[in-house]
This record gives sequence, structure tokens and C-alpha cells, in this order.
Amino acid sequence: MYIHQCPECGRQYTTQEQVARVKCPYCGKETQVSYAQQQEQQASSQQQRQYAFGERAANAFDNVFTAGPSGKSRGIAGLLALLLGPIGLHYFYTGKTTAGVVFLVITLLSCFILSPLVWLVSIIQGVLFFTMTQEEFEQKWVYTTNSFPLF
Repeated sequence: MYIHQCPECGRQYTTQEQVARVKCPYCGKETQVSYAQQQEQQASSQQQRQYAFGERAANAFDNVFTAGPSGKSRGIAGLLALLLGPIGLHYFYTGKTTAGVVFLVITLLSCFILSPLVWLVSIIQGVLFFTMTQEEFEQKWVYTTNSFPLF
């Protein structure tokens, strides 16, 4: 994929293959493109994509235990899910008391027989807490109207 910038209107557009002349889809201006310009543009766009991915990956794990605007930390919720998942403490922490009570009742009424199943769900949730961004966490777990979010 090759990124071009129109000298006439200034907008960027892409072409799928390397071409000597390009036509801006916005203003119709035809421009001659040298091979060196295309190589430079391709390298630049590849660097930008790598940086954007690396930045997102780094941001996903930076400040895991820092609370977001809601005052809830996905790191704390993840630890609660991993360590105390069968009693539903991660649900109580995120304000989903109905789900917390359901997890607690299932664990206690089954005399801990269903505890491994509940724990498996909690482990998956805990790993998801650590891999999602703070914004995703708050959208899916804190601000949702769903009283029993699973994944």
C-alpha cells in the first residue's frame, strides 16, 4: 500500500500498487511520483503503524493498577478475579453486586463443588482485565447497564 499526498488539495490517499503517476480522488490533480518518494512514503507509513501498535501494546500494560475516571482499577479487579473469583469479589469491586451474589451463592450452595467451574470463569475474566485498556475495562465492566457481565 502506498500513501500519497496531493500537492493541490493536501489530502492523503492510498494506492495498492506502485505507479509513476497518481490522480487525486478528491480534486483530480495528476502528479508524477518518483520511485524514491514511494519507498520513503512506504517506510514512513510502516514505521507509523509499528509505533501505533507498540504504543497500544505498551499502554495496555502501563499503569495497570492506576484507577481510571471511575475510581476503579482493572489491576485490582484482575487480582480479585484471579485470587478470589469464586466468591465474586471482582464483581462487588466493579459495582455489579447481582453478579457477585450469584457467584457467591453458587459457590456456597454447591458446597464448593461448582467452585472450579466458577474459578475457571474468573481466571478468564482476570486475564482479560489485564489485557484490556482502562477505557475498555470501564466501558465493559463499570459503566455498563448489564448487571452480569461475563466476558
